[in-house]
Amino acid sequence: MKSKRISKAERKKMDRWHKKRKDKLRNKFPEIHGKLLDYLTHSYANGWLYVTLYFTDGTDFSLDFSVNEPAVVPKLIEYGKYVDGEYKNIRTYNHKEED
Repeated sequence: MKSKRISKAERKKMDRWHKKRKDKLRNKFPEIHGKLLDYLTHSYANGWLYVTLYFTDGTDFSLDFSVNEPAVVPKLIEYGKYVDGEYKNIRTYNHKEED
């Protein structure tokens, strides 16, 4: 099967769409954009999936998902930092209470 060539105009349109999409995703969590990732942890317990991204500046980005529903659903997304051994929440992006 022969593939159809994409015209220059169509390629430009696709490139603009992808750039716009990436810019929108970068703005979703602006505090983490451009940071250098140090390491990532994940765990699963009692129907919850926990994923945490740790950055080299000492901050972390935590995502907590409930997997007991028909789909994996984000319940809590936080950006914070450990200061003197205690967690300091800088911003909560998404928090859905249990029904």
